[in-house]
Amino acid sequence: MATLSLVLDKRRAKQDGTFPIVFRIGLGKKSSYIKTGIYILENQFDTSSNLVKNSDNLNKQLYQLDILYRQRFYKYILENPDNENIVELKNYLINKLPEEHTIKEFWEEHIVTLNNSGRNGGARVYKMSLSVISKNTNLDIPFNKYTYKDLVQLEKVLYQNGVSTNGIGVYFRSFRAICNKAINMDIIGYEWYPFRKYKIKKEKTTPRILSIVEIRNYFNHAIEPKHLFYKSWLIGKLIFMLRGINLKDLLLLTNKNIKGDRIIYKRAKTGKIYSVKITDEVKQILTEFKANETLLGILSTADLLDKEKLVNIHIQKRKVINSHLSKIGDQLNVNEAISTYVFRYTYANIAKQLGYSKDLIAEALGHEYGNSITSIYLEQFDLELVDVMNQKIIDEVHLKPHSIHV
Repeated sequence: MATLSLVLDKRRAKQDGTFPIVFRIGLGKKSSYIKTGIYILENQFDTSSNLVKNSDNLNKQLYQLDILYRQRFYKYILENPDNENIVELKNYLINKLPEEHTIKEFWEEHIVTLNNSGRNGGARVYKMSLSVISKNTNLDIPFNKYTYKDLVQLEKVLYQNGVSTNGIGVYFRSFRAICNKAINMDIIGYEWYPFRKYKIKKEKTTPRILSIVEIRNYFNHAIEPKHLFYKSWLIGKLIFMLRGINLKDLLLLTNKNIKGDRIIYKRAKTGKIYSVKITDEVKQILTEFKANETLLGILSTADLLDKEKLVNIHIQKRKVINSHLSKIGDQLNVNEAISTYVFRYTYANIAKQLGYSKDLIAEALGHEYGNSITSIYLEQFDLELVDVMNQKIIDEVHLKPHSIHV
């Protein structure tokens, strides 16, 4: 007959002398164990009551697990009286049944998984989407209770609350990914899938770009080294001259990314490898920064060690830099508010004006352009072609100075 009991597993101690509290499953002469994640010293465990001495918090956790496992245990025994497979019994106890998974709980578990695997940026997007969606629809229900009709009603509510079409798209793509993950993990069948009928909408946006005159004025603007905006101004230049590098990737560059006369780095978001030649103009700007663990010295060693905190640090750095860039734009009377993103779009636009092909521009920016045949062709591009184009663009923006001293 199968048994289930809470015990202190004294077979092996951790280095600090503590032992794990586990649920022991017994079936015939076989035993198996379910970890609770709780470790205590031997003298802290009351063997008569199976409780932790002087710890209401730990006992509450154990009590909740005990109720959960015993409910499943007795249900399984009643439905499988002749079972002799202890592995099957254990798997039944530790895995939630489909009806026990609420959408919100599953979503929160996925966020934890992303954080634990170092994908803090992705976790932040899922957390933001969950926060918005859970305030406007009921996610405290099993997946099979959520319908296409609920999805349409959620869209309606978000529109009424002033959320843009593309904003809704961001939230719904996260929701759709959670639904797909639940299906892949056999928590719910594909026949339920509400996104099978629902199409996520997207509005085309006009990329914010600077004109050739405006970007020249930016590059030839004169800002004193001691000025508050100076480093942000230089960062804008670097983003442009490094072929529209993302700010996060720029701030994470270290001396290890410098190989000869090139900066070689992996895009944090996509994992794609970039190789950019260090031009004389880039080399000169880099001397203005005091490198530490990173090439620009803006992130500290402590910042880099705390991966979860680093996401918020990047957000704060971007806000400050974009604020400075916007004020520089006001001084130059540009039509578009300057931000770190503007330089990437402007780079592509100037390359196009100079007559370069969309294939070469896509290669410079790291895009996969066109069909698979075109993609294979792009992989064969000689880096020299991209380097020549980049230098030509850099030369172009250094022409015709219209500087304003501040």
